[in-house]
Amino acid sequence: MKKFAFCLTLIIVALSSCTSGVSRKSQAGADTLRLSYSRLLNIVEHEGYKVVEISNPWKQGEVLHRYVLVSNPDCPHLPEGTIINVPVKNAVVFTTVHASVIADMGIKERISGMSDVEYVKREEIKALVASNKIANVGSSMSPNVEKIIDLSPDVIMLSPFENSGGYGRLDHIGVPIIECADYMEISPLARAEWIKFYGMLFGAEQQADSIFNDVVTRYKALSDEAKAYDSHPKVMVDFPSGNTWYVPGGKSTIGRMIADAGGRYCFADDDNGGSVALALEKVVSQCDDADLWLFRYGGEEKSLNSISNDYKVFSHIKAFSEGNVYGCSTERTTFYESTPFHPDRLLEDFIAMFHPQTKRQPTYFKKVK
Repeated sequence: MKKFAFCLTLIIVALSSCTSGVSRKSQAGADTLRLSYSRLLNIVEHEGYKVVEISNPWKQGEVLHRYVLVSNPDCPHLPEGTIINVPVKNAVVFTTVHASVIADMGIKERISGMSDVEYVKREEIKALVASNKIANVGSSMSPNVEKIIDLSPDVIMLSPFENSGGYGRLDHIGVPIIECADYMEISPLARAEWIKFYGMLFGAEQQADSIFNDVVTRYKALSDEAKAYDSHPKVMVDFPSGNTWYVPGGKSTIGRMIADAGGRYCFADDDNGGSVALALEKVVSQCDDADLWLFRYGGEEKSLNSISNDYKVFSHIKAFSEGNVYGCSTERTTFYESTPFHPDRLLEDFIAMFHPQTKRQPTYFKKVK
């Protein structure tokens, strides 16, 4: 009954809104935009505004957030949700990846402030931070709220977390918070498709669509290429922290990308879409016959000797004993800024490592010696 009442309310809202005619796909003045990959976004276009609904990735059947993107300020009747006047001209961004997406769309000047600026690797954004054209608003965990208020942003873009309990003082300064839950998508192209939402926010839909279409075309071409190779190496991923190893789940974007590159992921049978905490011994046991080991790291450069000194048990892993270990320094590359919305770039790295006969050289990873 509640579901019926909710649907009826939506119909009434649509009919009483500022729409004046029949849309291309419905008789209620609304046009549901078809997304090819995302499972978390639902976008309905009305005349003068769009309703963007984000499904809660942690609670099936619930809505994380509903946004109403208003392009016509004269709309007299708007549905319930966080109202955002578009295009956004001034944004405070809490993650380097979303700052990079904005730069990809050619509108980096719309970023007025960023948190955690020490993690920025993209040169054009670093230059804006260095020249104070992008203000440093402190740590994402403890932002300088007064500075954010002084910037008068139209929106704050940040990544939500399960059971976060809200965003503290940011919830009470009157600035809409964009919950960028794209990282919870379970396929590489699903996450990349969120650029369409961000394009709508900033009035850069054409740029966003063009970028996404190019990514899809290239990703599919690379995946088709990988299917033609006979080799299917077994792959283990990432690095332990003490005696705990956080591995990507079998249904994660990394797990799916390994398969698309023609690899066999050690935990492909796992049903998780996020990371899974496992005991060190469990990973070593399940991956002892892995052909390749790929990991990301911060800090000092890794070597086989330094790894062996820290973890003697790795000598039992085939990939380690044969020297087929590849590391990605997240401090020396733009890995976290570049690959989430350009998964084709990471897929090409995987193909280069899984199928050396291609003579490709990986961009983000290099062989650990």
